[in-house]
Amino acid sequence: MLNWLSSGVIDITGYITPILFLLDVLVWFLLVKKETNIKKNVKILVKIGIFSLLGAAVAPLLIIVVSGKLFPFLSAAGKLIQKINSFAMLKTALAIAFRGFSITGGILILSIVLLFTLKDAKKLTFAILYPFPLFAALTRINCFLKGCCFGKLYEGIFAIKYPPASFASRQHYAQSLLPSRYVPSCPVHPTQLYIVFSMLMLFIGVVLMKKFKMKKNIIAGTVLAGYGFFNFFIELSREEPLVFNFITMGQTMEIILVFLGFYLIFKTKEEDISES
Repeated sequence: MLNWLSSGVIDITGYITPILFLLDVLVWFLLVKKETNIKKNVKILVKIGIFSLLGAAVAPLLIIVVSGKLFPFLSAAGKLIQKINSFAMLKTALAIAFRGFSITGGILILSIVLLFTLKDAKKLTFAILYPFPLFAALTRINCFLKGCCFGKLYEGIFAIKYPPASFASRQHYAQSLLPSRYVPSCPVHPTQLYIVFSMLMLFIGVVLMKKFKMKKNIIAGTVLAGYGFFNFFIELSREEPLVFNFITMGQTMEIILVFLGFYLIFKTKEEDISES
C-alpha cells in the first residue's frame, strides 16, 4: 500500500510494517505491565505468548483444510522452502507466513489458554485482555498499509482503490475484473479501517468501564464479546471462503469469542481473573 510512494522501486511496506507490528506489541506489553508483575509471571507469560502464536498460525490452516486446498498448499510451501537460498528469499518466505497469521485465531486460543488450560494463567486474564482492543486496532492499521484483508467490491462513500500491484489488484486481475495487475484495484470496502474504528471505540469503552470501577470480569468479557460481535459483522464485507456454505471460519471463531465473553461476565468472579 505504501510502495506507490517509490513507484514500487523500494519495498517501503516490507520495512515499515514489521516495525509497526513491534510497536503494537510494545504498546500491549506496556499496558499489561501496568496491570501485573511481569517479573513474577514471566514464565507463564512466555507460555501464553507461544500458545497465542500457535493459535494465530493454526487458524488459517483450518481455512485451507476446510476449503479443500491442503495438498496444493503443502506443495506450494515445499517449493517455496526449496527456493530459500539467500536472506532475501528467507525474508520473502517469512513475510508470506506472517501474512497468514490470524488475529482472531490468536485471541481465541489465548482466551482458552487463559481460562481453561494453563495452570496459574487465569489470574492474568484481565491484565492481558484489557488492552487487546487497542492492539487489534493498531495491527489493522498495519494490515491497511500492507493492503491485505481488503473487502468485497463496493462503490459507496467509503470505497477505496488499492495501488497497482497490490494484493487487491492481483486478485481482481485473477478474477478477470482488471486488464492488468499493474493498475489500481476495483473499489472495495476498507474493512481494515472498519475494524480500526470499532476496536478504538471498544477500547475507549473498556477504559471508561475501568475508570468507573466496574468489575474486571465484566470488562474482560466485554472485550471478548465486543471483538467477536464487531468482527462478525465486518466479516460480511470481506472476501473469505465459506464453511458449510454460509459462514466463514473467522465468523465461527468470533461466535465462540462472544460466548467466552458472556462466560466471563456471568460465570466468572472478578478475583479469579486478576491478581490481588
